[in-house]
Amino acid sequence: MDSLSELVRLLAPSGTVDLHCRVAGAWSAFHDQAPPGHVPYHVILHGRAEVMVGRQQLHVAAGDVLLFPRGGAHTVSGMYAGTRRAEPSRHFNGVVTEVVVPGNAAPLDILCGTFVLGRTASVLLGAMPEVLRVQTAGAGDEADSERHGWLRGLIGMMHEEAERPGPGSAAIVASLSNAMFTVLLRVLTAGGQVSAGVLGLMADPRTARAVDAVVRDPAHPWTVDGLAATCHVSRATLLRRFAHAGFTPLELVSALRMERAARLLAEGAMSVSAVAGACGYVSQAAFGRVFAQHFGERPSDYRRRHRDARGHPIEESAA
Repeated sequence: MDSLSELVRLLAPSGTVDLHCRVAGAWSAFHDQAPPGHVPYHVILHGRAEVMVGRQQLHVAAGDVLLFPRGGAHTVSGMYAGTRRAEPSRHFNGVVTEVVVPGNAAPLDILCGTFVLGRTASVLLGAMPEVLRVQTAGAGDEADSERHGWLRGLIGMMHEEAERPGPGSAAIVASLSNAMFTVLLRVLTAGGQVSAGVLGLMADPRTARAVDAVVRDPAHPWTVDGLAATCHVSRATLLRRFAHAGFTPLELVSALRMERAARLLAEGAMSVSAVAGACGYVSQAAFGRVFAQHFGERPSDYRRRHRDARGHPIEESAA
């Protein structure tokens, strides 16, 4: 399995499409700071909009996809003259909530959703920009055009299922949004649009080998020197490049181990000691300390909570 596929598997994204907005009048919507591990996104299907993220102002148009890797607060506004506002109508169609703002202009059409990732995704995404834009309508080379073609196809299917829901549409939209997350990561990595975070490391030939090695086997007893040797670079070069990405090599190892641990504990089939070993920890106590730092609770409590949520009480002896 390639490193991007394995990374996505570890992050276990759960994509949602929450709103389908058709705006033909004066309108704006403020989005609060998202919780850790939540990555909001907007897909501009038709029309134009203005997006404010802090002091940064973006003018976006049909074909643009916006990602907010750190879940930053932002405002989306329709680009129509005048201040007179009509009251929007809201209706849940069984798949998404439709928001309609009446007016005389050609409507702005947007899908708004969220990618929900693991809690430790903040380590991987925290150094990335507040907002990333993928312009699927732009021209590029043949490979770029093909990647954007796949993305446009996914967006088109999501739009169709959200606008004209039928049997199974909710499941289809959820699956398509998960696929869109992976395709967006592929486009951003291949296009060199991100220099920080794990995507920046994956896009750099000097460090891609290190990310690939850790993603494939986070339980291995990795050291900085060992990862530098894997990349055929000096220890100083590796540390400098990771510092630019926003974290250290061993923080990457720890983050991916914790994602694996959380998934295994939530599944509930393995004891805490077995999960610790599967994630590269010889000492269960050391594993418990690192896990508590990441998730704010003991591994046994995390495991029990997820088992109880599924209606399967867990025996104390198994913890």
